[in-house]
Amino acid sequence: MRIRPGLGVLLAACVALSVGYGVRQSLGLFIAPLEGVRGWSAGVFALAFALQNLVWGIAQPFAGAVADRFGARATVAGGGLLFTLGLGLMATTHDPVVFSWGGGTLLGLALAAVSFGVLIGPVAALVPPERRSVAFGLLGAGGSLGQLFYPPFAQIAIGGAGWFPTFIALAAIGIGIIPLALLLREPLRTVHAAQSLSLGAALREAFTVPSYGMLSAGFFVCGFHIAFFQTHMPAIVARAGLSPSLGAAALAIVGAFNVIGSYASGRLADAFPKRYVLSAIYGLRFVAILIFVLLPISALTVIAFSAAMGLLWLSTVAPTSGVIAEKFGMQWVSTLFGVAFLVHQIGAFFGAWLGGVIVDRTGSYNLMWVISLGVALFGFLIQFPIDERPLVRTGVANA
Repeated sequence: MRIRPGLGVLLAACVALSVGYGVRQSLGLFIAPLEGVRGWSAGVFALAFALQNLVWGIAQPFAGAVADRFGARATVAGGGLLFTLGLGLMATTHDPVVFSWGGGTLLGLALAAVSFGVLIGPVAALVPPERRSVAFGLLGAGGSLGQLFYPPFAQIAIGGAGWFPTFIALAAIGIGIIPLALLLREPLRTVHAAQSLSLGAALREAFTVPSYGMLSAGFFVCGFHIAFFQTHMPAIVARAGLSPSLGAAALAIVGAFNVIGSYASGRLADAFPKRYVLSAIYGLRFVAILIFVLLPISALTVIAFSAAMGLLWLSTVAPTSGVIAEKFGMQWVSTLFGVAFLVHQIGAFFGAWLGGVIVDRTGSYNLMWVISLGVALFGFLIQFPIDERPLVRTGVANA
């Protein structure tokens, strides 16, 4: 795999992505201390994280279109600035509406700009088409290192310095994304004139392809599970009477195993039909959730479940983006991935928000676990009919 000429681009993309992944993964750790200090209910935090996910999804196609048209550097640099503004606002406000709507919106915009969907453009230019899934897996694995580092850092800092300095420190880290963006030197995407499509034509084409809808529906399931787990797992651990540090450890374990899962899924997606890889991922999520729900919650089951979910966490991204790039070509790949990711984030909105609503109204997460099993089964089934073959456009070569 020839990535050496652009190794700096790949490394910069991985580090930038790791900040977004890691900071986002750490936010659930602030629920408990802020509940005590601010006196807010779990629903306030659930709404903030749900809005973050929804805004991220809505903004992702636009961020992808900007990156496809003008390149990734300016998009990612703007995301770094938005990270700092959003986290700083959430740390300093005493108004729950500002916290949820203002902070959630700014972070959502930041995550859209510093995202896998934006960064796949420069990374995909490094490798031939038959190796793109591996390159995407490497990007996901590198970005996932942030999930390994930031949650334990945040937990230790909250316990030592307090929640406010920790929030400010995370905001300052966002500034570091800006110089990383300058390293994202993306080659021009050469597209044969006969293959070139306008943005509107590319979107209309994708929306008429059933397989694109099935990929997006599977992404809804992925987002639902991820947002529920990362937002509410620390609270689930605390409600079980286990140490709060176990909640941070669970998120770190997810990050560690996500590195393995992201890379492995990229390798598997290059070796086997990507639709089967995706079905296997959603099916294994169903099994992992079912076993966790049936067993008494303990430190051992939390660690084992976190490891299993880590392997399956972002492992959907490499095969999903691989199908999109292979089927539709590279001209608007970030945009088309962004639209699919919007569906992912609608799932994430419901995963984060429903968790808070259900626990507020029923006093437990039992119903949420049942819903999680149902959507996992749906994801398992919806991937099988996907057609991965490149589109044949009348009168032109394949994109």
